[in-house]
Amino acid sequence: MRKLGLAVALGASTLLAGSCATLSEDQCLTGDWGGIGYSDGAAGYTVDRLGAHRQACAKHGVVPNEASYMTGRARGLTIYCTPPSGFRAGRNGNTYGGVCPTSLERPFLAAYGDGRMVYDVQQRINRARSEISTAEQTADSVDRQMREAEEQLKSPTLTNDEKRAIRERLKRLRDERYSADEDRRQALYARDQADRDLDQLRGRFSRTYGGW
Repeated sequence: MRKLGLAVALGASTLLAGSCATLSEDQCLTGDWGGIGYSDGAAGYTVDRLGAHRQACAKHGVVPNEASYMTGRARGLTIYCTPPSGFRAGRNGNTYGGVCPTSLERPFLAAYGDGRMVYDVQQRINRARSEISTAEQTADSVDRQMREAEEQLKSPTLTNDEKRAIRERLKRLRDERYSADEDRRQALYARDQADRDLDQLRGRFSRTYGGW
């Protein structure tokens, strides 16, 4: 089940491969398919990457050497399918395409899961920071509107109905200001909690994977 949950397609890489040429004309003509395969394996690309290369090179009249590519890719995967690489991929939020051989996959996935824990906490921190910024911007905007409304109330030419409308608007603005303060308070709490969780993970994983 864990493998099924993690072994998802390399979505971003696949989309990139489908939207632009993966190799230049010079790379196609040079034909270092062993080296290209090695680079793709070390980067964790799925075997579908070869199809994208084949499409990129077809316009130049070049057909990839599949055997050389696959041999190089297998060597590259031994670089990718390691615990440090798995942790780095998870921590960066990269997806895993189920590319590692069985003998290397279990430790890779364990480290990848550790990295995803760090990534998820960092995402919580980023969301909280964004929510803090939004709440503060809202509060500033409401404060300006309240000052403007209070200035309007000073006008001696206002009718009673106009004064009543402005006071009602001020009441709504005060409610909005309170909500913005509450949103900021909750976001600060969420950020601080996520910061503590990240510190715990850093202490837990630093001996195994080093600092980050």
